[in-house]
Amino acid sequence: MAWTSPKTWSSEPLTSLDLNTYVRDNQNYLKDRLDNSAGSLVSGDTFLSTTSNQFVDVDADKLSLTLVTHGGDVLVGFTGTVQCTRPGGASYFNVAVDDVDYVADDGIVRDTAVNTTGANRHAPLSFVVLISDLGAGSHTFKLRWKTSGRNTSKMDVVALHPQFWAKEI
Repeated sequence: MAWTSPKTWSSEPLTSLDLNTYVRDNQNYLKDRLDNSAGSLVSGDTFLSTTSNQFVDVDADKLSLTLVTHGGDVLVGFTGTVQCTRPGGASYFNVAVDDVDYVADDGIVRDTAVNTTGANRHAPLSFVVLISDLGAGSHTFKLRWKTSGRNTSKMDVVALHPQFWAKEI
């Protein structure tokens, strides 16, 4: 259902067609946008991990969301934990929209194990990013990550369950 620009009223009679078009249908359009969201809470029996120095999907099935939008802005968020196996190792996170990384270079957010006591710790990681001016239609959002050097980045999905979501606003 599409938005209909409101009518400028003059002295013509009010009809049920006018009420349905300019009141009911436009309210339904606005309500549909508020209800439009997708999310995933991930669990499993093993850690997710990567050694890739280029952005790859964290989990192409569990951390991939499809959302049919009306066109406009979408908030995308992630909350979870990350672990770096080497001191000074870093984990970089990004979002792909329709298989295109949203932010070039090193992505949206980074977590770094700064010293020997920081390696192998489960660090909380959370971000929200605004995807602006997305066209109407079906869109796929994927959580992506990469790591640095000889580090292995890990995500606990056994005891700590990450959440990935998208919401049209």
